[in-house]
Amino acid sequence: MNNRMRKLNDYIKEELNNLKPKSELILYMKEVEENFNDDIGGTFSLPSSERMSDYYSSLRIDNSTFSFFYLYYIYKKDIIFPYTFERFFYNDNISFIINFYSKQDDSFLSISELGKILLTNFACDDFRVGHFCYDKIIESIQSGKMADSLPMYTQPQKLGVLAIEMLASEKNQTIDWESAGIPIDPFYQRFCQEALYNENHDIVTQWLITLCDKHVEWSALFGINSDEQSSTGYEIDSIILLSWPFEYQAVKNFRAKHGLSTPIIDHPLLKTPMAIEHRPDMVGWKQNRPAIYDQMIDDLITINPELQVINKLF
Repeated sequence: MNNRMRKLNDYIKEELNNLKPKSELILYMKEVEENFNDDIGGTFSLPSSERMSDYYSSLRIDNSTFSFFYLYYIYKKDIIFPYTFERFFYNDNISFIINFYSKQDDSFLSISELGKILLTNFACDDFRVGHFCYDKIIESIQSGKMADSLPMYTQPQKLGVLAIEMLASEKNQTIDWESAGIPIDPFYQRFCQEALYNENHDIVTQWLITLCDKHVEWSALFGINSDEQSSTGYEIDSIILLSWPFEYQAVKNFRAKHGLSTPIIDHPLLKTPMAIEHRPDMVGWKQNRPAIYDQMIDDLITINPELQVINKLF
């Protein structure tokens, strides 16, 4: 595992070292901003039946860029563009909500993507979107819609199982994944059953160490091995997540919410620059975000008035 962790750390450093000069990165971000404005502006003229999916695509397409530049800030202590983490966080959550409140029958997000968004929310000590969408998530599982969105030769699901089981546990529920037609890695369900509320720190420590080991094991180092990607089980396929112990932090914040302390474990994943508290400044983001976002949210509410909740959440 230590060898794998070294590869992971070296992979990130190489990706950061291969970046263009900062002046070119700033210009690139401005181009991304202009393209986003053009994409959203072009969506306004489409029929309402198409606008939600178009907004979803626009929110997702450049989110890896925003997350990468936040990673750059964490490692280099240098800001390329303001509010990149907040934008990454906001885009993730609005696309998550669109996924469940679109009038279309198909899911946009895979179960692993749902899990990553929920768990990074929890790692930021924010459980609101998970609670807001919980009934829709369960309906999607029980109706078979979530299983239908899986590829034919899907791998056992991990992060989505952990996140959804965490939410279900608050209602004294568990998910019958087999009946839902969704193959799972049983570790993540058992973690919620045996460790999530456990008060014995010795037992919890061992579960958390394994949770972090699995993070390292299933992190996709695609640039080194092209077989490592989400479709082959390497669900942690975004560079911002590789060295971020977001599962550990999600569990820690969840347990704190329920009055439980969490042991600090000795694991190399908790010694990376990303092993800090991440708290997006959503007040600053709302005051400084591009005006096109407000126009998009207003239109989303026009299409589906239930989405007025977005303005309360963010």
